[in-house]
Amino acid sequence: MLDKSDLALNLDPGRLFSLKDRVALVTGAAGGIASGVTQAYAAAGARLILADLNEAVHERAEAFREAGVDARALTFDVNDRAAARRGVEDAAAVFGRLDILVNNAAVIVRKPFLELEDSDWQKVIDTDLTAYFTVGQAAARIMVAQGGGRIINMGSIMGHVSRPNLVPYVAAKGAVHSFAQAAAADLAGTGVTVNVLAPGYTITEFSQANVKEFHDFVRDWTPCRRWGKPEDIAGAALLLASDAGAYINGQVIYIDGGFTAVTR
Repeated sequence: MLDKSDLALNLDPGRLFSLKDRVALVTGAAGGIASGVTQAYAAAGARLILADLNEAVHERAEAFREAGVDARALTFDVNDRAAARRGVEDAAAVFGRLDILVNNAAVIVRKPFLELEDSDWQKVIDTDLTAYFTVGQAAARIMVAQGGGRIINMGSIMGHVSRPNLVPYVAAKGAVHSFAQAAAADLAGTGVTVNVLAPGYTITEFSQANVKEFHDFVRDWTPCRRWGKPEDIAGAALLLASDAGAYINGQVIYIDGGFTAVTR
């Protein structure tokens, strides 16, 4: 027989989804999808470390502090491996621990396959894949030593489907999805989970939502009949970071309004 006190203790949503006093490092935090993720984490009680190469990340952190959130900013290049590792160590030193990493920094190059330069390929692979390894490994070492943590890598529906002129991006995102499975296997028993959020078409300053023909195509194709917003990513990001998602590991969660579920 169920006891109401047991339910309140074990399955209270306020406890399950709480991030009170947990420390979250989010890369690529100067804008875009990170805005929804960081707001959700702040609302759940997390202490934030916003990282980006763009100095605007300091303004973001200041805005959070003005709202009463314990937030700091770090600027480092995720493609500079030594700087990225130092950045993770600096992030852990700010509050004395590191509980959550969201690998979110990314770039995209839109060119036909036959016109791609080696530098185009390398730029995307370095930022969208190799940096996830560098930052993720540095964070995992800290998390393993402290007994647990959550690594959340930002994937994409482009890790599952494709469009023309996106070869490096599609290749990187597909690898990010596989990377989560492999890292989860290697980190078994450490208390560290590794998962992927795979957003669909989301309105940010980096998307092509302002191109009417493409905007309307995405809207009309998507069963939810709209583009995603950064806050649409927040719920799944909170799930994976909180106790509610403790048994989710090595998985890819698609947040695309049903875009990848349909065909014609």
